[in-house]
Amino acid sequence: MTTTLASTTYAVAFVSTFTSLVRAAIERTGFVAKIMVNRWMAKQLCDFTDHELADIGLSRFDVREALDGPLYADPSLRLAAVAHGNSVTMNRVVVRRAESVDFTPLVRGREE
Repeated sequence: MTTTLASTTYAVAFVSTFTSLVRAAIERTGFVAKIMVNRWMAKQLCDFTDHELADIGLSRFDVREALDGPLYADPSLRLAAVAHGNSVTMNRVVVRRAESVDFTPLVRGREE
């Protein structure tokens, strides 16, 4: 009876460990696939014109630098951070410029 109990305990432990390893392998495969898809999509940005890249807050240098990183690094994370940083900087410039300029309306009302 103890042999059967020990065999069952080892079998349960083996199945549990094997299941954990398979789950970890599936998660890692999904992670690698996501990085590959994001890298492919970032490469598509190379086909954009400089004007189109500027519209989304990036430059050609930013795209090349993100793609030059290691293969295991997700370039989309770097590109998102750069684009966000550029938009924050641009917002500050626009606010400062707006505060420093005295706006006059382009169309004046009828003066009677």
